[in-house]
Amino acid sequence: MTADRRTFLKGSALVTVTEALGISALLSACSGGYGGAETVGDTIRFGFLADMQVPDPDIFYEGEGLQVTLSVYEGLVGYKPDSPEIGPGLAESWTVTDDGLTYTFELRAGVTFHDGTPMTATTIIESFQRRSAVNQAPAYLVADVRSMSAPDDSTLVIELAHPVEPFLDYLACPWGLKAVSPTAVRTHSVNGDLAQGWLSTHDAGTGPYRITEFVPGSHYTLTAYDGYWGTRPEFTTLRIEIIPDITTQRLLLEQGQLDIITKGLPIAAIGAMKTNPKLTVAEHPTAFKSSIFLNWKKGVFSDTEFRRAMRTAVDVPALIEPAYGSTAARSTQFYPAGVLQDGAAPDAPGHDVSTLKALIAKLPDSEKQIDLAYDEAGGATDARVAELLQTQLAALGLTARVRAMPTAQVFALHSAPVGQQPHMLLHGYGGDALNADTTLRIFFRTGVSPINWFNYSHAALDSVMDAGKRSLSKADAERHWVEGARIVMDQAWVINLCDIQDVIVTNSGIGQIVHTLVGTGMVPINLLRKVKAR
Repeated sequence: MTADRRTFLKGSALVTVTEALGISALLSACSGGYGGAETVGDTIRFGFLADMQVPDPDIFYEGEGLQVTLSVYEGLVGYKPDSPEIGPGLAESWTVTDDGLTYTFELRAGVTFHDGTPMTATTIIESFQRRSAVNQAPAYLVADVRSMSAPDDSTLVIELAHPVEPFLDYLACPWGLKAVSPTAVRTHSVNGDLAQGWLSTHDAGTGPYRITEFVPGSHYTLTAYDGYWGTRPEFTTLRIEIIPDITTQRLLLEQGQLDIITKGLPIAAIGAMKTNPKLTVAEHPTAFKSSIFLNWKKGVFSDTEFRRAMRTAVDVPALIEPAYGSTAARSTQFYPAGVLQDGAAPDAPGHDVSTLKALIAKLPDSEKQIDLAYDEAGGATDARVAELLQTQLAALGLTARVRAMPTAQVFALHSAPVGQQPHMLLHGYGGDALNADTTLRIFFRTGVSPINWFNYSHAALDSVMDAGKRSLSKADAERHWVEGARIVMDQAWVINLCDIQDVIVTNSGIGQIVHTLVGTGMVPINLLRKVKAR
């Protein structure tokens, strides 16, 4: 029972994946060449569609803002580019015992936090203790840890309370445990807050950049950390502006006042930008869907038969083709692409409006008025899908009021009164990690996550999740994930529309776009390189 079940040999760190995997595997499949590359300086200028939450890695649990947190903080392991394979991070290698309870990590030498504190096994333990004590949304990713120990500075031992099949995925995910300087926490704590106030505008990480300016609602400035252990950034400054309008972002990029856009562009704009020699357009796969969540507690949507009829009545191709064009494919599986093998959990309802039309015809006029919302961070694409859906619903006899919601309000829906919640929410759908457990758990587990938008709850589904999580093999776990998908589809809580691609548009003077499947629009800034004009 103590023999190693899986052993991972030392290899290049994630931030040096160019050497490990070969440059050809990382360079983007781009439109156009680099012959007309624009001249760029030492600053990368980036636009966010919405203000991020806070950069504290033990609190932050949104999508807009990962570019900041993952530039300044690092975890033990991480996902390799455009792959579900887990590779080294602050840990160079690790082993797992046969019973799935003990994980031993050998840590990288010579790593320091931005305040100069050496990174050791003890500092990782203190980082774990802080995450548990802060106890915000990301804390679920370490909730199964029973104990941690440090036999020496470079060896970290984690003991779990029970087997957790996705545990390495929990550590690899963008919101997973990050190393936080215990020195900074002690120095800046006020009234026992574990430096939460200070870390809302500062950082205490080990990453290639450090936060030098953080002005909520306006801009953030990140500066390269001179003592970084890995691949040194060629761009010494990252300047992020809060620009909610994607059209404005596009104009600024075309005028040379922004350098990169990673999300929110409408398909027509993407097509036009592909013809601009000053820009480079790259498309990358993601483990992310666009979906419609149905509020099972509000009005007529509390009727399971009505929700099932809605799943078949929505004309999915008519929504995604005008909005996404070639940058998305119709969803045919319950889970995001690449999480399970194709065909493991099929989800592609046939199109039939007759049942829903008949149900709507029997409704009083007051119940034919519904609220359709989308996250403003979804940009022009989600706005277009919502408008198209509004038109479809009108043809069926429903009048939908469409509204864009600020991201912070969307993430607070689970605690809002039902009367303030929408009937339908258009939103992205994908797990925190490239493991089906996190897709089920964060969206549908009883009382766990702020992105269980409408407080879905189903006892049998909870049991399936727990059984899958505690499996000793991936094959056994996946049997439970398939059963969980069947339960959610039977409850008709979600309509999956499409598997989307990330479209990354950059100044043509920027090259080597490295991308990850999880966390939409994630491009490690420290790996970007300047392209020399030919």
